[in-house]
Amino acid sequence: MGRLTEVLKQKGFVIVVSLPRNDKDLAKAAFECGADAIKVHINVEHKASGTRFGSWSEEKETILDIIASVDCPVGLMPGATITPTYYELQEASDCGVDFIDIYDYDMPLWMLSLQKIGKMIAVGSNYTLNDVRSLEEIGADFIEASIVPSTSYRQPLTVKDLEIYYTMTQSTSKPILVPSQKKLEPADVPLFKEIGIKGLILGTISLGDSPQSFRERLPLFING
Repeated sequence: MGRLTEVLKQKGFVIVVSLPRNDKDLAKAAFECGADAIKVHINVEHKASGTRFGSWSEEKETILDIIASVDCPVGLMPGATITPTYYELQEASDCGVDFIDIYDYDMPLWMLSLQKIGKMIAVGSNYTLNDVRSLEEIGADFIEASIVPSTSYRQPLTVKDLEIYYTMTQSTSKPILVPSQKKLEPADVPLFKEIGIKGLILGTISLGDSPQSFRERLPLFING
């Protein structure tokens, strides 16, 4: 059982901080402010932050520094059109990466065979409820509801959004986490809990992109 799974079982709801760049100071600020887990990235240009992340070999040293600097699960977004090799992800797991987080349409089948690393699988804006149901049977440990089209990024949350997230929670027993594609606010946290969402993945849209903004914003969500 991965560390994030254990934390979720203990707390019932988790806050994962998605770093806008692989940076130890950002990771430490997130952990010190109460983040339950931290997510780093490789092989991708992150849409919300506009940051380009390098390969595992390019980012490895920084990621290992991050893992050593925090006492919480660290997850890895392994890439999109480019993904690491089986051996690179095995190495990442051996080095302390607790889970991967990747879109279903980017995830090679061999990633399902990784035994020591948790699998958070994201569905995109073209998802169906059958996709959500299927992921439970295929082997997802968590499902990320990354369903907001890029044209709606940074917009306020609506009742329609809650309807959609609620319907997703009723379609699977696997924990569903919502990323901050829209501008999530601390006051939204109780609403997410009420409809059965098991966690938020907060990034630059909700937290900013500096240690100071993390320290100002993250406690508001932790205490929400």
